[in-house]
Amino acid sequence: MLVLLIAIGGSGLLMKFVARTDIVAVKAFFLGLMRFDWQPLPADPFLLIHLLLVLALMIIFPFSKLLHVPGLFFSPTRNQPDDPRERRHLAPWAAKLDATRTAGN
Repeated sequence: MLVLLIAIGGSGLLMKFVARTDIVAVKAFFLGLMRFDWQPLPADPFLLIHLLLVLALMIIFPFSKLLHVPGLFFSPTRNQPDDPRERRHLAPWAAKLDATRTAGN
């Protein structure tokens, strides 16, 4: 995965600094895809390599560890309130145990 990401970045840098790509034609191609008005894609080899690498990343992404990153925002510890001294947080099963322990004393 790291090699794929580095290759995508490297091919993007090659398109920017070494073999200039006609960005206006690339934009027209992708806008044509969205509008169902097909435009020709520039036949630059670095552009085709870059797009194939991005396509490979899109295919691999759902099956890779990179998909774990969005789960970070749904983690219970990120959504949990940070007030342990103001309020004691107990799971329902722990509250039952605590109630039976205090009733026995």
